[in-house]
Order: sequence, then C-alpha cells, then structure tokens
Amino acid sequence: MSALRAEQPPLAQRADDALRRAAALLGQPQSETTDLRTVIDRLGERAALLGIDSELVREQLGARDRLHARYARRFEALDGARAAVDRLRKLTAPQAILAQAPEALCEASGFDRALLSVLDEGRMRAQATYFHDDPAGARTALGRLAARPILLQHPLVESELARRRRATIVADATVQARIDPGLQAVMQWRSYAAAPLIIGPKLIGLIHADRGPQTELDVLDRDVLWEFTSALVQVYERAMLHRQLRRQRDQLRDFLHWLGARSGELADAPVRLSTFRRAPRPPLGEIEAAPPGGARDDRAVFDGLLSRRELEVLRLLAEGRSNRSIAEALVITPGTVKFHVTRILRKLHVANRSQAVARYLRLLGVAAH
Repeated sequence: MSALRAEQPPLAQRADDALRRAAALLGQPQSETTDLRTVIDRLGERAALLGIDSELVREQLGARDRLHARYARRFEALDGARAAVDRLRKLTAPQAILAQAPEALCEASGFDRALLSVLDEGRMRAQATYFHDDPAGARTALGRLAARPILLQHPLVESELARRRRATIVADATVQARIDPGLQAVMQWRSYAAAPLIIGPKLIGLIHADRGPQTELDVLDRDVLWEFTSALVQVYERAMLHRQLRRQRDQLRDFLHWLGARSGELADAPVRLSTFRRAPRPPLGEIEAAPPGGARDDRAVFDGLLSRRELEVLRLLAEGRSNRSIAEALVITPGTVKFHVTRILRKLHVANRSQAVARYLRLLGVAAH
C-alpha cells in the first residue's frame, strides 16, 4: 500500500491531468477550463443532457463542497490567529505582550482557556492565563501554578516540544503519563494543544490552550496555536529590540551630556605655566580671610577649586534660578547644568543645592572681611 502511495504523482500534476481529460470530454481547449468548479458544473450539465445518472456527479459535488468548507474554515482560523497577533503588535512593552497573549488567542480562536509560561532556570513558570467567562478561575489557576514552577525534563510532553520545536495535541490528558500531575490538577485538562515560544536557538516559554475540560481538539486547533505562537515570538522579539535600542539611546545621550560638560570644564580650566610646585590648598573650612586692604572676589576664593563654568552655574544657583533658567542663561542644555551641579556639590562637599549656595555665600563673606 505504501509503495502504491509513493508512486502517486504530485497533486498539481493529478489536477492538471483531470482538467485535461475534462477538456477533452467537453470538446474545449484546456485554457478555457482552468477553473475546477466550472469544469465540474459543465460536466454535470453534459451528463444531464446525455441522460446519464447524475448521482455520482452530485456525490462528487458534495465532496467538493465539504472540502471547500473545510479549507475555508482553516484559512479563516489561521487569519484570525494572525490578526490577534497584529493587535498585540501595538504594544511596546515585551512583558505586556506576553501578559495579553492568552486573551488575544482565545478571543481570536475557538479556545476557551489559555496558559502562557516562561522559562525560568529550566522551569516553566506561569506568567499569564485567560479563562473565557471565568476571570476568577484564571487568577486562581495562575496563582497556584506560579507558586509551583514545573521542571522541564524528560518525559514531560513540554520537554519534547522544546526539542522538536513544533506544536502538538494531547488527545486525552486524563490517561497521559507524560503530563505533570500538578498542572493536570489545576487545569483539569481533557484534551489540549501546546506550542513552544522560540526565539532563534532559545526557548523562552510555552503556551497551552483548550476548549474546556470536556472538549476534544483536532489538527486545526494545533495549527492555529502554532500559527499564533510563531507570529507572537516575532512581535515579542521586535519589542525587545526596540527596548534595547531605547536604552542604548538614553545611555548615549547621557554620555554626550557628560562629554560636553567635561569638555567645557577642561576648556575652562586655568593653565599654569610655572615650573614650581604649588602649595597644597587648605580645606574649605580653613580658607583664610583676605589680608587687610584688599577684598577678594568669588573667582579668587574658588580659584583652583571650581572651573569657570561651574562658578557661573554656582552664581546663578545663588540667585535662586532653576536648571532650565540656568541653561537658558548659559546657552547649554538642562542635562549639562545637572552635570555641573553634581560636580559642584561633590567639590564643595555638600549634599544639596541649598548647602552649596550657603557655602558659597559664607566663603564670600569670609573673603570680604
């Protein structure tokens, strides 16, 4: 039997042969009989004109209609799975995509319950559930399953899924020895479909789904779940890449702020050409007053401690200005102002802006007397 099956020509070739024979019976060129439905209708009309019993024709038409309905249902179900993932594509947070995936799957297909688990150190940890018309049951199941992660090991069905990288159907979970007892106790499976979530070489999780405790699933349910999960991992990976790009962009922006501030500090730093070693500067609390008869300005007080730009920022801080106001006055960005303020606080050994202003005014007061 297998040998006969192996000798069958491809389906497309068999269809072409059938159309060619039909064209010969109808006396028409084959180019005019490329529509199989039209060919069958014309053959039925010819059989009726010749008085041939059309029971066989009606039987074939019935088979054709059943086959057409089957594939129409399949295409509709697969299109629904893809549309559900398209709705998830609007989300930007990867965890939000996973959290809403079970509900999106059930709303777009005939599944009543869905469970999504993520892989955490070799264990399946329940991440999200959805039970149609039973949100309380879904929350209870999620709590129980999340508290007891399932070790992904042989001989569990899920372990085989991870290895073979495809969806499957468990026809009768009540007698299947490869089902985790804890999972079965919570979900009360009768028949369910399961599929792995795989990005590149990495397994990130699994999805289980059923039509309720008393309903059996078929091959179409398996294919719908596989279509959904295949598209889901693409959306999830895209969101992960976007998040990484945003993080790198923020890090690059912070670095550029730091670089700009550092460059300004180096450009504003005093240049000393003397060859002798300068005596160590006393701590801030021990700065001596200016000698009688010569008042010192703030530049003299803070010379060698703050750069010119930092001193400009400190003066404006003493006037009570905000970072934005200082940025506008000095024609720099608020981020650069924030960088300068941080360095001023560190150099003056104070904790906040108020203490920095107080230290600034106190030192000026010391220098003025």
